[in-house]
Amino acid sequence: MNDQTIKILQITACSLSLIGSLFIIVVYFKMGMRKNFALKLIMCLTISDIIFSLSNLMYIDPGCTPNYQILCTTQGFLIQYSSIACFLFCFLLCLCIFWTVIKNRVNLSEYQRHFQLIGFCVPILFALIPVITNSYNTQKYVCGISNDDVDSYCNEQGTPSKLVRIESISLFYVPLWLLNIVGISFIIRVSIFMTKLRTQSELINRSRSSDQQELQLYTQQEYELKLSQRITQNMLLYPIIMLICYSGMTVYAIAKLCDQDIQVLRGIRFIMADCLGLCNSIAYGYNAIIILRLQKMMSQQQTLPMMQFRQGSNDSDVNRKQFESFLSIATNYNDQ
Repeated sequence: MNDQTIKILQITACSLSLIGSLFIIVVYFKMGMRKNFALKLIMCLTISDIIFSLSNLMYIDPGCTPNYQILCTTQGFLIQYSSIACFLFCFLLCLCIFWTVIKNRVNLSEYQRHFQLIGFCVPILFALIPVITNSYNTQKYVCGISNDDVDSYCNEQGTPSKLVRIESISLFYVPLWLLNIVGISFIIRVSIFMTKLRTQSELINRSRSSDQQELQLYTQQEYELKLSQRITQNMLLYPIIMLICYSGMTVYAIAKLCDQDIQVLRGIRFIMADCLGLCNSIAYGYNAIIILRLQKMMSQQQTLPMMQFRQGSNDSDVNRKQFESFLSIATNYNDQ
């Protein structure tokens, strides 16, 4: 695959990701989800995706022109900043769900400003360090923390290769894999809880009376639990998509550490990363449909699911509170 083809594919992937991110914004504002705390974090994630796509669409002609290094540093800073912001907001989303469901923390909207400050301000530090050490250089297709593809005549006073590799690993790959793997573990624990809750609900329903009205209520509650479980499982898509999209870069970086050069990944790794916004928008769109369906069902009844399960049971009270906490971030329940 020649350089021109890779560049065309990269521009196409960035453009589609940008369109997908704009779709998320439209859904967020048009479907009345502005009170949804979890989706506010997804909105922040989307903003990071937009910055990432726009910065990758910047065309910087590799060379030794006077303003080249300034443009390259600008692009590298924006790509690094938006990437770390994506990692952080994805992690904070998983943490938010874990706290509310497993740890039973309520009123997470109090942490909203803190989460946004962390997600938008901490990446500045990660992106600023390579500026200070002059580690942003061309990777042929975009600029980033690297000197692997820099022309020797343009890099006579460049940053030593060892320092660049240390920065690349510590400032990019460690946050990428650490935050997303921890986030995945959070969602898995929540998913296990939701499965347990649904199983408990099914067992209780079997022991109930055969009254048609009561059975209809429990059938609806069971269906809501099923939708809630699916929402939780779909939340796994965000960190998994991120790891898949950056897997090409990771494999290429590991190969470089072993003094190997995987030519097929030289350009494809960037195309894979540029698809992040598009993949996130697809996952979000699918989840939004389920969330709206659950929200509509909840608005049609006065009692919440689990409210009538084992009224006198302490375990049921805990489960009910945990489930209500989940609903508070998965829908507009409690106007958070």
